[in-house]
Amino acid sequence: MSSATPDWAALAEAREREQRRKRMIRIGGGAAAVAVVGALVAGALVLTRPSTVPEADPGPAAATVQPDGDAVPGGGSGLTPAPSGTPSGSASASASASGPASGSVSAPVSASGSGKPTGKASGKAGGVPSGGAPASGAPAALNGMVLGGGTAIGPTEGHSGPTMQLFGNSIGWADSQAPVVDTGHSFTVSAVVRNNAPTGGRAVVTQGGASYYSFYLGRDYWGTHNQWVFKVQTAAGDQDNTTYQAFSTAPATTGQWTLLTGVYDAAAKRILLYVDGTLQQATPVTGIWQTTGGLQIGRVRYKSQWTDFWDGAIADVQVWDQALPAAAVGRLHGSGGTAAGTPADRSWLLP
Repeated sequence: MSSATPDWAALAEAREREQRRKRMIRIGGGAAAVAVVGALVAGALVLTRPSTVPEADPGPAAATVQPDGDAVPGGGSGLTPAPSGTPSGSASASASASGPASGSVSAPVSASGSGKPTGKASGKAGGVPSGGAPASGAPAALNGMVLGGGTAIGPTEGHSGPTMQLFGNSIGWADSQAPVVDTGHSFTVSAVVRNNAPTGGRAVVTQGGASYYSFYLGRDYWGTHNQWVFKVQTAAGDQDNTTYQAFSTAPATTGQWTLLTGVYDAAAKRILLYVDGTLQQATPVTGIWQTTGGLQIGRVRYKSQWTDFWDGAIADVQVWDQALPAAAVGRLHGSGGTAAGTPADRSWLLP
């Protein structure tokens, strides 16, 4: 039996294919080895990097904005705290014809030629240390009245007893926080005052409610009108057309001590204003509006705003639960505003 002849051409082609395959395997393996070696070398370079090579610069710290302050690098408020005894409030806008109140407390100076109370308050009076700052950061009290942070108690040139020094801004006042005067019955209110403001309505003693005053003793001012005044709201109250007024016959003075006395005579149904013990005007009224707010020294509630802040000094504030007769008001003036012959029912800033 004879064997078949091999297909030499086919065998040669198969051998060539096998050799090409083996060559490709060797080339691929070499490339992989090169990649591995390269990775190992790079790792070694990282691990052996000299310590003098600088790190990346992270850049400046981010700015932090603080509440009510400027942006400050790295935190911090950027705010300089005000001295604890420095009043910082600003005056509210006047809702009346009064001139605008000053927004800051000016340092007290000599009253000679300037109209300002002289010097700082000396010693303590009514819980207020020298200069008028409350003793512990809380409002101080004066015979039961809370004081505003810009109120100073101390001597004022030309007056022998204690005075309340105010500077025509919204942080100077005293508040009883509850009614002192029963406006349904007769009463008298009096104070010795020094006005330093050339313009503007200025309240000495008032009482009222959340929206309006019931009575007002002080200085009335608009245009060329500049008079001392005692004015009230009638029983209807709470609006300008229910206001009844008693004015001084002469203009209100500046830089002079003056005794102001307002009287409501419920039986006679009239209000009376006395200046330095002399009757100025008597005005008929039908009654006075009853309110629930406190007695105020140095400000008034008008159209739901505090306004007419006193600029100057106030002393010898007294309230009687009766209508003082003219003779008693005359004695009050003769005593310098301290004694009417009939003891006051409530008083502040007496010697």
